[in-house]
Order: sequence, then C-alpha cells, then structure tokens
Amino acid sequence: MILFDMDATKMINRLTRCKLFNHFAVALLLAAGIACRSPLADLKPMATPAVGIKVAVENHSRNLKRIRTLEPGEVNGAPARAAALESHRAWLEAEFMAEARERGLALDPGSELRLELNITSLGEVRAKYIVYGILGGVAWGVATGLVAHDPRLAVGLGLYELIEESAFWIAGSAFFGAYSSPAVVEAALFQDGGPKALWKESYYILNGRKRLKGLPESQRGDRTIQLHATLRIALDKLFKDLEAMPGFPRRTGPLRPFALGAVSE
Repeated sequence: MILFDMDATKMINRLTRCKLFNHFAVALLLAAGIACRSPLADLKPMATPAVGIKVAVENHSRNLKRIRTLEPGEVNGAPARAAALESHRAWLEAEFMAEARERGLALDPGSELRLELNITSLGEVRAKYIVYGILGGVAWGVATGLVAHDPRLAVGLGLYELIEESAFWIAGSAFFGAYSSPAVVEAALFQDGGPKALWKESYYILNGRKRLKGLPESQRGDRTIQLHATLRIALDKLFKDLEAMPGFPRRTGPLRPFALGAVSE
C-alpha cells in the first residue's frame, strides 16, 4: 500500500489540475482554429471548375455489426468486414460525384487539382486510439510519480492509470460504437501531381441524426443507413470548406437530399 505525504498529495493535485487545464486549452485552440482563414481562399481562381477525386478506406473494423446490419446467422468475418467497408467507400465516392455534377464541378483525373478522401474510422473507435488513450494515462501516472521523486508512487500511479484507463477506453469505446455512428474522414487537396498537400482537413462526425430526421424508425435503425448519414454530413462539411476556393461552384439551393443505400441521380 502506497502512503502519500502532504507534499506529494499537493503536487499530485496541482498536476491533476494542470492536466485538466491542458485538455481545456487544447479544446480552446481547436475551437479557435475553426474560425481561422482557410488556406484554400489564397489559391488562384479556378479557370475551369474541375478536380480529380480519389476515395479510399482503411481496413480497420473489428466488429461487422458496427459497420452494417447483420444477416440472420451471419458471423463476424474479415472478408465480410472488408466488403462492408468497400461498400461504404463506394457510396461516399458516388455521393461526392453526384453532388459535383449538381454543382457543375467537372471530375477530371487530369485536372491540376486532385482531392483525396480517406475514411480512417467508421462505426467504432479504432484500436490504436484506445491504445494511445491507455498509454497516455499510464505515462501521466508514471511522470507524476517521477516529478514527486518517488519511484514507488510512479509505479503505483502507473498501475492505477493502466486499470482505470483500460476500463474507461475499452468500455467507453464499446458503448460509443453501439449507441453512436462515428466516422473520421480525412481530406487532402493536391496540385499538379505534387506530393505535398495544399490543404488538409479531418472531419470527426459523431452521428448522422440531422440527416436521419423524417425517416421511418425502421430505416433510422439500420446500421448502413446510419453510417451513410454520418458520411453525408462529412461531405456537407467538406463541400462547405471547398467553397472557400476562388471559383469553386457553390450550392444555391437546399442541401442535397440524403440517398438511402444508393446514390440518387
């Protein structure tokens, strides 16, 4: 059993407050970054509204039921998960192409601008983020003990953080995946085939409830439709950001209607 003296306890309290302050500061910086001028606004005007498009998905899923509704008796197999992710990738690509046509944006592989979209997370929290979260907590516990110049405290806090963070991240990610429909879509814009992106953005969407409003309950409960709605919100945000580019065609009417399962032409 580890005994804490008053100085160590005060130090831990200060470090804990510092830890919370750092999280709060990061949140403020992220919020402030939203209002910053987009680098897309500094690009030269588009002579002809055209862009090349490439859509990819990372094969990260661990649980098939998190990325589509299971068929009766269906097992959680890797080939089925890969096929489901590919289906979502194809849907996102088709939705982008459909809206591009509506806006008058040409899709030309030979265009000087190339847009790459990558679905890095879909339907569940990726395992690497769970590991990062656990290791981050353990590192904080060990560092706190080392700052207090107490190796026993470092070991004790490290073990405590390992148990606490494991329970939080594993249970929390399972709950989050079951009751939400999260997605992370990363976008990057390249020019003239260059390897360095002119612009990058990551879209973190928790769910697509805004796009599910008005649908029957039976459809709102379908996992594929839930994730398509989430991806559609990511596209809404993407097109809004791309409108900062001089000459990029804007949408004059309401948002594109949400297509169920397939893209509406």
